[in-house]
Amino acid sequence: MKISKIFAGMSALAIAATMAIPAFADTTFTNDTGLDYIEVKEGNQLYVDLAASPYDPATVSAVKISFSIDDSDGFGGGLMLNSKKSGWDQNDTDWSWGNEGAEKAITAEGSDGAYTLTFDFGAKGEEYWGAPTDEEYWAQVVCQLWWGKDASITGIEITGEEKAAAPESQPESKADESSNNSSESKADESSSKAAETASSKAAVNNNTTTTASSAAAASDNTNQATGATAGLALAGLALAGAVAVVSKRK
Repeated sequence: MKISKIFAGMSALAIAATMAIPAFADTTFTNDTGLDYIEVKEGNQLYVDLAASPYDPATVSAVKISFSIDDSDGFGGGLMLNSKKSGWDQNDTDWSWGNEGAEKAITAEGSDGAYTLTFDFGAKGEEYWGAPTDEEYWAQVVCQLWWGKDASITGIEITGEEKAAAPESQPESKADESSNNSSESKADESSSKAAETASSKAAVNNNTTTTASSAAAASDNTNQATGATAGLALAGLALAGAVAVVSKRK
């Protein structure tokens, strides 16, 4: 009889546990923040991806979650940290949370369905989270809703230092600019001189051609004048001879 009672008690606990799991699964978060580094998984798990946020995970010391919820039945859950280097970090004693009067380690502050939950875990540095240059790297803050009505996440505040901005491309230095300008100037000057030299040579060649042509023309004129003079001289001699012949005949 005693053994039967023990088995019956164990069966009752198993049934109760089975019934409790769907109750947790039916409680869900919705993300109404519009932030791309906030994600809801498995309905009741809110992930804040510090690695994808504007903040350096090594410096983050706290995350404040704002949400709206029907608080008529009370509510609560647990908080966790998750990283490749330190794994899944869960502390139900110090990191459980709930509405006022729920006797949890962390109390959600607010009323009339509007609340904030502050998870202050202190800056843990790269020793805890790892470095962004690691082969595998993630740094997440997780909030789970274990009981109560559905909750809508309306805002996230992260306490920490923003990530350093990526270095911008350096402008061309004045020395490089001066060197480029000097090179361009010398190239232009060299090109200009080459053009002037070619033009001068063309002019000299043109002048030489003109001079040769003029010389040729002058030579032709001289030859023509010499020929004309010689012709006149011959004509004069012939005329003189004719006069002499006439004189002799007389």
